[in-house]
Amino acid sequence: MKKDLWLRLKKYHFDNLVPPHLGDRVSSMFGGSDPSTHAFASKLARKLSWKPSFALHAIEEYKKFVFLGVTSDFAVTPSKAIDQVWHEHILFSRAYREFCRDVLERDFDHNPELVQLDQQTDTFKAQFDATVAAYEREFSVHPPSDIWGTPKFDKKKRRVHDDGFLASTSTIYDDGTPLYMQFDGGSDGAADSMMEFGGGGGFLGGGGGDSWGSDSTSSDSSSSSDSGSSDSGSSCSSGSSCSSSCGGGGCSS
Repeated sequence: MKKDLWLRLKKYHFDNLVPPHLGDRVSSMFGGSDPSTHAFASKLARKLSWKPSFALHAIEEYKKFVFLGVTSDFAVTPSKAIDQVWHEHILFSRAYREFCRDVLERDFDHNPELVQLDQQTDTFKAQFDATVAAYEREFSVHPPSDIWGTPKFDKKKRRVHDDGFLASTSTIYDDGTPLYMQFDGGSDGAADSMMEFGGGGGFLGGGGGDSWGSDSTSSDSSSSSDSGSSDSGSSCSSGSSCSSSCGGGGCSS
């Protein structure tokens, strides 16, 4: 089940974000094998003052976050950069509904908190730490610090692979087989497994290069504004849930 979900996420290239009458135009503007994803990355780069390469990287990590949100049995919380990608995806409301229906095969809702409560900060920190721990378990690599190092609820950057960072969350997992072990290479994390999750262009097909669009803006995910709010997650019938500091929610079958 995990492998099937991951393969569907790999094959999703945001084509349904592109209106039919603009398909040829987008293809001619961005070219390559994945013009729709590059168009989405271009929108993120323009709106958030990101480099195009950073936007593509954030989209890759967003897919991993969604995978964790659907398969985990605890509330997951994204980093600031991933939360911004999530927000932008949801704005394409019809396409996002289709993504949940056809790719995730369940809802993956974002439920913002109505009233900010400072005492929830510790909860979101613990959820974020647990999400990072799940990332390492499922993908057998450290999450990249440029994407995951800035939590939405905390302006202070963090090295997500510091010693002891995962200590408080090591007992929360079920006995399911991690995703990386379901690919060729087995439990030792050999070549085929690590090609899936170890970087180097990722699963986008078009890679992380900057041959398209402007690349003069900052790649720091903290460059955009931050409302400083925090949100609670909600459980879902499938056993997984998600939350973020500016919007949370859950998924259902």
